[in-house]
Amino acid sequence: MFSFKKNSKKTLIEIDSLYKKVISQLPNPDRINYCESLMYRSKNDLVSTKCRIKRRKLKRLIKATTYEIKKLENNFNMYVCLVITNL
Repeated sequence: MFSFKKNSKKTLIEIDSLYKKVISQLPNPDRINYCESLMYRSKNDLVSTKCRIKRRKLKRLIKATTYEIKKLENNFNMYVCLVITNL
C-alpha cells in the first residue's frame, strides 16, 4: 500500500555549502572545531524547533556532522601515528 523509501545518508559536504566551499579546505583540527560548533548549534535548534520539516532537516544535519567528525578524527589519528612512527 505505502512504499516508504529509506533516505540515503547524505554527507556534510552535500548538505552544508559553507563546509563544501570553505571549511573542507582547512586543516583537520579546524574542520573538527567547525563540526563540533555546528553540532552544538544544531542540537540547540532542534530542542527549540516545533516544525516537523525543520526538525527532520536538523536531525539529518546532526547525523552527517557526527559522521564527518568520526571520519576526521580517524584520519587525524592515522596521520599522527604515521608521523610518530617516522620519527
